[in-house]
Amino acid sequence: MVFVCLKDETVKIENMDLSEISPLNEIIKHRELSKIIWRILSSEKIKYFYSVLTISIFGFILLQVRMYINYHAVALVFLFVISLLPLLNFRPGPIFLAAIIGAFFWQYFFLPPTPNFGIEKTEDLMMYIMYFVIAAVSGLLITRIRKQQLTINQKEKKTTALYNLTRDLSAAKSLDDVTECSIKQLKETFHLDVLFIYAERENHLSKSIHAISTISIDDAEWDIAHLAFLSSQRAGRFTDNFPTISKVTYLPLFTKERKLGVVGLIFPGNELLDKETNSLVNTFISQIGVAVEREYLKEQAKQNLLIADSEKLYKTLFDSVSHELKTPITTILGAISSFRDDKIINNKPIFFKLINEANIAAERLKRLVENLLDMTRLESGILKLKREWHSISDLLNSVIHRIRIEDVDHKINCQIKENTGLGNFDYPLLEQALVNIIHNSIEYTPTNSTIDILAENTDNKIIISISDKGAGFPEGELDNIFKKFYRIPGTKPGGTGLGLSIAKGFIEAHGGTITGSNRKNGGAEFIISLPIN
Repeated sequence: MVFVCLKDETVKIENMDLSEISPLNEIIKHRELSKIIWRILSSEKIKYFYSVLTISIFGFILLQVRMYINYHAVALVFLFVISLLPLLNFRPGPIFLAAIIGAFFWQYFFLPPTPNFGIEKTEDLMMYIMYFVIAAVSGLLITRIRKQQLTINQKEKKTTALYNLTRDLSAAKSLDDVTECSIKQLKETFHLDVLFIYAERENHLSKSIHAISTISIDDAEWDIAHLAFLSSQRAGRFTDNFPTISKVTYLPLFTKERKLGVVGLIFPGNELLDKETNSLVNTFISQIGVAVEREYLKEQAKQNLLIADSEKLYKTLFDSVSHELKTPITTILGAISSFRDDKIINNKPIFFKLINEANIAAERLKRLVENLLDMTRLESGILKLKREWHSISDLLNSVIHRIRIEDVDHKINCQIKENTGLGNFDYPLLEQALVNIIHNSIEYTPTNSTIDILAENTDNKIIISISDKGAGFPEGELDNIFKKFYRIPGTKPGGTGLGLSIAKGFIEAHGGTITGSNRKNGGAEFIISLPIN
């Protein structure tokens, strides 16, 4: 096992023969030498040498053809060369040096008398001074224009990049969308490798990076990222915190209100970006932080809404159940306490009346408990059907009998067509569903009104319609009638709002459907469709 150190980074090479060490060292040395040469050639100081070399080359060429051109044309050629230097990203210093070298070169070799630094004619002296001034000024002006153009181009690129980022972030509909478009824009604009690690909870960073990140890290790198998260300061490469240990630059993602996570960057060529580009990266990170916070706030708003809905449902259920429990229990207790009075026991009409009222209250209490248990079974997903073949006629007669025990003030007209026959269903569940529907019709229709039930076999389906002659459903409420705990506004108190919701769940468990609508002549109608088998 061999360890090779390169730029403060240790590379471990396993299973390597010693004979391979020398070629590896040569490759490393060649790579380092190439980087050093490139840095020298691309530095600003070397451009002074380039400017002198350029003027010298053109001067040498002009010396070879001076027999064919006069010194006025030579001055124009030098001016042309000096004017081109700003286009090659030469700064004012090298350009000014090129103007001085060109002036002396022109004076010594081309301006009469030659070769000599003297000037005989006054107009040549004026021309020499004007040449020097024009060369220096034109070079500096072109440099300034070039610099302004580069600045404008950079601003335009920056504006375009920020516009693209803001547009994509605005269109994002989730935290994953924000992360995806952020990584895409960072890679396209700066050619960076990127990772995102979000906060798992307050002051604690998640142990896992986002799935679409382009960088993977180990535990040591995660510790550095966590430090950047906690301190809200940069850490890792090119920072004051662990610059030589980490290969990634970690930027905290935060706003004034909260710490959101960390963005990790690996710069192209593993070298720091220039000041202008680095400033744009910081702007990107700020915009991304705002978008991430927006998604956090949206998620928090959803959670708050769910909590508010849960509290509302709890209060509704508590109030409804309290009312529904108190009424039958009070009736039962009143009847029991009355039985202690000998006068009541000896008065058979009153005695049997109290027993009947207690029986009705017990049935009402039983239905409430069954509804609560049935809703629990539906929501838990443990509801299992016990299908058997039963007569639809027997089912409806049993339902009507149960309704008659509790209510004798409504007329029930039941019509079962001969072709209805048998159905394969869970008898107790379907019976309870029909009882809930008919009981709902009783609750919302006047006393002594009629409830019509029709059962028939249509297209190998059992169709059961239950209709009444009440006020029907208000406009806009049909979409809500099967929601649990929902009760139509303005109705009389009582009930839990579970009956129709449970009925719908039981019918759909059989593979059937139920719909509610208003009749043309007034009243409500429920249509139940059940598969025969």
